[in-house]
Amino acid sequence: MSNRLEYRFSSELSVISGVLVLSAAILFLSHISFFPSMQWMMGPQLSNQVLITSIIGIISGIMIITSGIMIYVQPSHIRKWGMLIWFFSSLSFFGIGGFFIGGILGIISGSLAVTKGITFFGSKSKHLK
Repeated sequence: MSNRLEYRFSSELSVISGVLVLSAAILFLSHISFFPSMQWMMGPQLSNQVLITSIIGIISGIMIITSGIMIYVQPSHIRKWGMLIWFFSSLSFFGIGGFFIGGILGIISGSLAVTKGITFFGSKSKHLK
């Protein structure tokens, strides 16, 4: 249980990041449904681009949230989940980016998870096997 408390900050930060990315993607997608008269102005190409961008954001947000929860549930695989958070946070910038702060928080929490247990001099701490 003590390992879970050590990884709690990275887990919580990534869940917040995932919620921001997911909410930004859903709001971006709902823009077309709230203003259907704007499609004639955007054209079909831009309308399809909004759809693809929103889908990338929704998938990224769900994966960031899932990885953040799994850091807390399985602290022995923290580096694997941290790399997934890193990847999908970077991918979210091709989407809407979670109001930009969501992607940045995801990259920070992913890097915290990947480097967890490594001290300033590069040696592993004693709680990692």
